[in-house]
Amino acid sequence: MHCIGTITYNMNINFESKKFEADKIALLGLFALSLLIVHFIVSAKTALLFSEPIELPHTGLAISIPEGNGWKIENRWEFQANTFILNSIFTANTKKPTAWVSCQYILNAEIPAPQKWFEQKAAEINGSILETGQEQVAALTVDWAHIGQPKLNSIIGTIELPYNRIINIEVYQVTSDVDAEKVFRKIIDNLNFEENQLFKAGTEIIETIKNEGINSFIDNQNRQIYFLITDSNRQNIGFIIDILHSTESDDKFNVYAAGHFYVRDHPKQRPLQEQATSFRCENNINEFIWENESNSPTGINHKEIILEKSGLMTIRDSRTKFELRHRLSPVAIPDIFIEAILGRMIDSNTEQIIVDIIDSDGKIVPTVVSIIEENTNDEDTPYVTKLDILDGQGFYQLVYLNDHMQIARVILQQNKRYVLETVTRADIVRKFPERADFLTQKSSILEDDEF
Repeated sequence: MHCIGTITYNMNINFESKKFEADKIALLGLFALSLLIVHFIVSAKTALLFSEPIELPHTGLAISIPEGNGWKIENRWEFQANTFILNSIFTANTKKPTAWVSCQYILNAEIPAPQKWFEQKAAEINGSILETGQEQVAALTVDWAHIGQPKLNSIIGTIELPYNRIINIEVYQVTSDVDAEKVFRKIIDNLNFEENQLFKAGTEIIETIKNEGINSFIDNQNRQIYFLITDSNRQNIGFIIDILHSTESDDKFNVYAAGHFYVRDHPKQRPLQEQATSFRCENNINEFIWENESNSPTGINHKEIILEKSGLMTIRDSRTKFELRHRLSPVAIPDIFIEAILGRMIDSNTEQIIVDIIDSDGKIVPTVVSIIEENTNDEDTPYVTKLDILDGQGFYQLVYLNDHMQIARVILQQNKRYVLETVTRADIVRKFPERADFLTQKSSILEDDEF
C-alpha cells in the first residue's frame, strides 16, 4: 500500500510539473502572439499607402501619391501660374508636416539641364547634392537627385515631356517616420503617361496658320469690332473693342492688333476695370511685342510681353518688377488669333484640338477647342464652337461664327453667364455715356497705338 501511495504521489508531482511547463509554453505563445498582433497593428498604422492614379485631364498623365495613415491629399490637380500641382503632406501625431510630396506639371517650360535644376533646389534649402542618377520608367527618362541637409532629407526628379512640358517630383522628410527614397521610388514606378493626340492636331492647325501667314486670315485690312457684354440678368456691364489689320510695308511687325476692355460696377454705374492692349507681330507670329495697361481699384499696372525668334517669351510686370520666362510650345498661340484657329479647323474638318492659349497678361492655359455642329437654326451664325479652359475652374466659352468665319457672339460660362454680342459703336456710346467722349472723339487712340 505504501508503494502504491508513493507511486501515486510521484505521479501527481510529475503531472503538476508537466502541467506547469505546458502553462509556461502557452503563456509564452500568447505573449508572442500579442507581440505579433501589436506588430501588425503598428505596421497597418504606418504602412505606406498610395492613392488611386490621379489623372490630369487631357494630358495623358496620371500619378499616385501617398494617402492615408497620416498622409493627406486634395485628390485633384490645382492650376497655379502655368503649372498644375498635386500635393500630399504627412502630419501624423503633429500639427506641422514632417514630410511632403509635390508633383508639378509645368507648361511651356524653359527646361533647364537637370544638374542645374538640382543645384537650384539644393541652394533653396541650403543643402548639398549627395547623389544623382538617371533611369527609364514607362518609356520616360527620369533624372533624379538625393539632396541632404541636417534637418531635411529630399529626393527630387524631373521628366521632360513633349510640347515643352515637364514633370517635377519632390519628396521631403524631416523625421524618420517617412522614407523619402521609398516614397519617391513608388511614385515614379506607378507613374502613367500616354501622349494625347489632340496636341498633335493642335500643332498642325497652328503650323498651317503660321505657314500661310496671318494676312491670309484677315479679309478686312483694317477691321474694328465692338462687343457688348451683358450678364445673366441681361444688364449691360461692359464692352470690348477689337482691331486687327495688316500692312504691305517692309516693317518686320506688319500685323497689328489692339483692344480696349471696359467693365463697370453695375449697381454703382461707375468704372470697375479698364484695359488697353497693343500687339504687333510678324506675319508668321514667330515674334511679337504685346503691351497692356490696366486700371482697376488696385491701381494702374503695365505689362510687356515679348516673344523672341528662339521661342522664348518674356513677361515684364511694372507692379511686381519681376520677369517671367516661358519656352513656348508648338501649340501656344495668343488669344488674338482664336478666330483664325476656328476658321482653319472648320475649313479642314478638324473636330477637336488642344492649344495653349496666351492672354494679354501672359497667362498660358491649355484649352480644348471643339467644333460642335452647324447651327442650322441661325443663318447669321451657322457655326458653333466650344473652348474648354483647362484650369480646373470649370470655365468654357461657346463661340458663334458667321458665314465669313468671323466671331459674332460669345457665351462665357462659369459660375455666372456672360454674353458678348457684336454691336455698333453708336450702341456702345448710347449704353455707356460715361465713356462716350473716348468712343466718339478719341477712337483713334487704338489705331494710333496710344494708351
